[in-house]
Amino acid sequence: MTRSIALFVTVLVATASRASAEPIPHETEAPYVDVLTFGVGEEIFERWGHTAICLRYHQPEHGPICFNYGVTDFDSGAVMVWSFLRGAQEFWVEASPRDVMVSLYADEDREIWEQTLPLDATQARAIEKRLWSDVDEKNRFYVYDHFTDNCTTRIRDMIDDALGGTLRSRSTAIYPNTYRQLGAEGLTEHPVLTQATDFLLGRTLDAHPTVWQAMFHPHVLRGQLEAQLGVVPVVLRQRSTPIPEPASTSRLPLLIVAVVVALGLVLATWRGRFERAALVIASLYLGAWGLVIYALAMLSTVDAMRWNEAVLVLMPLDLALPLMSPVLRRRYAQLRVVGLLALSILCAVGVLHQPLGIPILTAIMPLAVVAFGDRLARR
Repeated sequence: MTRSIALFVTVLVATASRASAEPIPHETEAPYVDVLTFGVGEEIFERWGHTAICLRYHQPEHGPICFNYGVTDFDSGAVMVWSFLRGAQEFWVEASPRDVMVSLYADEDREIWEQTLPLDATQARAIEKRLWSDVDEKNRFYVYDHFTDNCTTRIRDMIDDALGGTLRSRSTAIYPNTYRQLGAEGLTEHPVLTQATDFLLGRTLDAHPTVWQAMFHPHVLRGQLEAQLGVVPVVLRQRSTPIPEPASTSRLPLLIVAVVVALGLVLATWRGRFERAALVIASLYLGAWGLVIYALAMLSTVDAMRWNEAVLVLMPLDLALPLMSPVLRRRYAQLRVVGLLALSILCAVGVLHQPLGIPILTAIMPLAVVAFGDRLARR
């Protein structure tokens, strides 16, 4: 766990335990309800921003309290990774004094916006009741999903419930970006990770969400609160340094690896030297992708990993290429090349929806060398 996340969780848990141990404020006048949006941070977990919701009371002895639905055990390592893959990672809500939360994000040099919701007393009380109920031990836990149930959607749903469903009913239009594009916004500095999602995450991410569904993203929720409720965000803090520019917008790094693997196979076949080693390297590269893709499809309960069209492109059986006889290996590779060309046509006509261009090129280049490499060999 990164130092900043460790500090964040440690302080939040400590302050929240004190906050939640205090009696719930009871005032005659309903509290103000503020939504705080935090800009991106430096760490990978912070690249999508964050949202919190706060209650601001009237009596000075009742300090403003913020509720954060993005707390989990980031220090659990492999257990956390396995839980995410299984769609079973537990998150929970913590309450902390507003000044503590704001100072934590200020220390990370992140932008902070505030929107005070235009609620009547009944609506504000409904949110207040829900928030204090959610920090109760029997209600505070939920299973996290990045796109459908996260720290921002919890707040979105709460606001919509208080408004009688009007936020959702006004948000049925189709959002211009897909889930994949929205998710990729947090990976702009990591082109290899961005491209890896083309291999590992499936067709459900290539659907266009409604505006309501797109409000899983903090900046979309902030924009819709302004557009629909007329609440212009107030900038509480700006970054003191510019947000780092993306290291690269290229989607080619993994393709370059495949080109190198295929060229190695071409040279080895042409020169008649180290053919076995080049074949083993190529089969390991293709087969490793296949193993990971198939394992995720079979073991994960997350739809984005289960329904992955890349299972048609990269296969664990490619690991067996060095074990096949030359004739069988050539026939197998020829069938694979024909199949990949057919998949390319299906992508072109819109039957397949994922961005499979790079995965198909990754597979077809070395397989084409195996299929037709006898024509390259020196006579």
